[in-house]
Amino acid sequence: MTIGFIGLGRMGKNMVLNLLEHRIPVVAYNREPDAVKDVAHYGARPAFFLEELVTLLPKQKIIWLMITAGKPVDTVIQQLLPQLRPGDIVIDGGNSLYTDSQRRANALKKKGITFLDVGTSGGISGARHGACMMVGGDKQAYKKTEFLYKVMCVKGGYEYMGRSGAGHFVKMVHNGIEYGMMGAIAEGLQAIGQHSKSLGMDLNRVAQVYAHGSIIESRLMSWASSGLKRSDLKQISGSVPPGETEAEMRHLEKIARMPILRKARECRVESRTKPTFAGKLIALMRNEFGGHLLN
Repeated sequence: MTIGFIGLGRMGKNMVLNLLEHRIPVVAYNREPDAVKDVAHYGARPAFFLEELVTLLPKQKIIWLMITAGKPVDTVIQQLLPQLRPGDIVIDGGNSLYTDSQRRANALKKKGITFLDVGTSGGISGARHGACMMVGGDKQAYKKTEFLYKVMCVKGGYEYMGRSGAGHFVKMVHNGIEYGMMGAIAEGLQAIGQHSKSLGMDLNRVAQVYAHGSIIESRLMSWASSGLKRSDLKQISGSVPPGETEAEMRHLEKIARMPILRKARECRVESRTKPTFAGKLIALMRNEFGGHLLN
């Protein structure tokens, strides 16, 4: 079944390539025409206007949004609405706040349109070769769209999470855990770096060993190791640039007791006025998995 895909940034483009590789036909749209032309070279059907995208889809439409959270999602939905019909499904795979997803689901339900909130994890490489997805919303719509998660995710890497908002809620908590894990890795490697001369240690070798078979082995640890090999830390300021999820993390801190998350987030914020070695490492990991700015 042909699906519509809106948003061809770092994640969106790679998700489209993943779908095409699995022979899922895609009609693709992005505000920047060059991004549309790019994926068209790989087999996506190009759409240069939202109205055009909708007309190129089958009678029952599935449209996946992979755009910046907040007002952009509402704006695109409002632009799509005149052409959507009862039975159509809109999927938001971005980092939207779960309460916004609940609001959107309720509003679209009144028009007979189903909205699914899908938390997407795995970074750029996951988007291209196998992601992790957490789905919230109508369960029947989840079953209708399960073929998408099955081809885009690693084995065992997707599941139905619950009612509307559940997918983005679970992803929000995932992001909070990620903040804490990245903070701990950066803090630990900072300690290694501070004492490397006196003990004759090599930070790259330490990170490589941590990333292979240790209790703290993880994709984040592997990204830290690969980033250290590829990057010159002297060229990284140590100030962690603001991210799309920080406001979401402040919300999570208000509704659940998460002191580790709070401290990890505050360390990022403090690094913008007082750069740290740990800040360099957090920026490095974010760049490795998501292509985020180093400075």
